[in-house]
Amino acid sequence: MKTVVLIPTEDEAAPIRAARPFADVRVCGVGMAAAGAFTASLLVGERPDRILLCGIAGAYDPALRPGQVVAVGVERVAGLPGKYADRYEGTPLPAWLPAVVSNTVSRSGAEADGAAVENMEGAAVMAVCHALGVACSEIRAVSNRVGDPFDRWQIPEALDSLVAALVRLAAEHRP
Repeated sequence: MKTVVLIPTEDEAAPIRAARPFADVRVCGVGMAAAGAFTASLLVGERPDRILLCGIAGAYDPALRPGQVVAVGVERVAGLPGKYADRYEGTPLPAWLPAVVSNTVSRSGAEADGAAVENMEGAAVMAVCHALGVACSEIRAVSNRVGDPFDRWQIPEALDSLVAALVRLAAEHRP
């Protein structure tokens, strides 16, 4: 099964590549437009069996701590009126990763509306995967509380946790 790991930035991808839990790690860009366009191009051109979207996230849920890794079970675009609000369900991941609802936002600070975390790419990547019939899962490592100023984000700690989770996933899925 060919899995491609997508991650928004090279800064996030570098520690994953260094650990090499997966051989195929690609930078999809930040935000819905960049990530959606990259994913569509990838799926039309190469057609992997599965996409695993990874990255950092802001937490709405006060029980989630910086460095905690979660599986996104449901992804949605924050701020869309109810009749236009789609929900995208990810392909399930192991139970040791707690499943959460995530809002995809254009900028940090959207209302939680029942979501535990927020990110900037998830709904776009999942929408493209669903439209083209490719399995998609998403994991995020909490780097901050939603609304925290950027200088308080704990990105290195979040990336260390993300890499550890990817290494564990890779070990569990070796043939």
